Amino acid sequence: MRQYFLPVGLIIAAIFALTIPQAGIVLANYNGVKLTIIIIFLVSGYQSGTTGVPLNKSFLHIFLTAAIISLVLAPILGLAVGSLLALPPALLIGLLIICTVPPTLSSGIVITGVSGGNTVLALLLTISLNLLGILTLPPILHLCLKVRVPVTGPVALDQWSLFSTMVLLVLLPFMLGKTLRTVLKKQKVSANWSYVNSSCVIIAVYISLAVSRQEFFQTNTGQYVAVFLSVSLVHVLLLALNYQAAKWLELTLEDSKALLFVASQKTLPVSLAVLAGLHQDTGNAVIVCLLFHFTQLFIDSVVASRLRARA
Repeated sequence: MRQYFLPVGLIIAAIFALTIPQAGIVLANYNGVKLTIIIIFLVSGYQSGTTGVPLNKSFLHIFLTAAIISLVLAPILGLAVGSLLALPPALLIGLLIICTVPPTLSSGIVITGVSGGNTVLALLLTISLNLLGILTLPPILHLCLKVRVPVTGPVALDQWSLFSTMVLLVLLPFMLGKTLRTVLKKQKVSANWSYVNSSCVIIAVYISLAVSRQEFFQTNTGQYVAVFLSVSLVHVLLLALNYQAAKWLELTLEDSKALLFVASQKTLPVSLAVLAGLHQDTGNAVIVCLLFHFTQLFIDSVVASRLRARA
């Protein structure tokens, strides 16, 4: 049951978001997504042991590899795939934005845990790539948009806001959870806590899809096919790149899973913030961001479940 809890839950969340969105809209009004992220990192900190990942030369190699793939090669892949499939400008804008943003704040760590990977390494990669992504996102996105889409000016990004979000939603809850385990002197933590994190990811997806439900009914079938092909192809290529990178770095199986899932995923909240900050009509670009987010979570949750079963 644990193996397929997340992928099945994501399908149910999508169905409910498109048919019964009212609860998701209410939760969104009360910062439901932020609350789920806080809970995820509280639980992650509580689950993590006293051992961590040494910040040595090996970690530096992993971080640099993940940064190149996630923050540099991913936008290039998005540009190539979008051009290959001849996406209209609005959809191409959405694809370029979601490919340029840093990894997810929470689901990459959760799915790493589902697969039996190194969640502490996943956490460090998530934090470091998001901090670096705050700096790389504006110039790289502006360059990609300039190549294929007319833009009115440089891409603006509230870097301090993103940094404070990292501290408040990620670092503080994680440290609080870790401190709580130390105070309670817990040597072992129940594996059932993984259900809490997976449930939070499912709820966050439900909220995100429910809020943007109207956009889904304003997009035609042909555009859906093009978007689904583009987001699936980009994500599968990222998985392949990170898989080969893990083999090249000769990582352990647990560390390979952390690199695979964290550096292949993209964060939805930041992409929506960037989309809202563009000073031009972006049409149904939000559909690409939403479908990319759902598709990556579904693909990775299935892969993680298979890896866990194989282990």
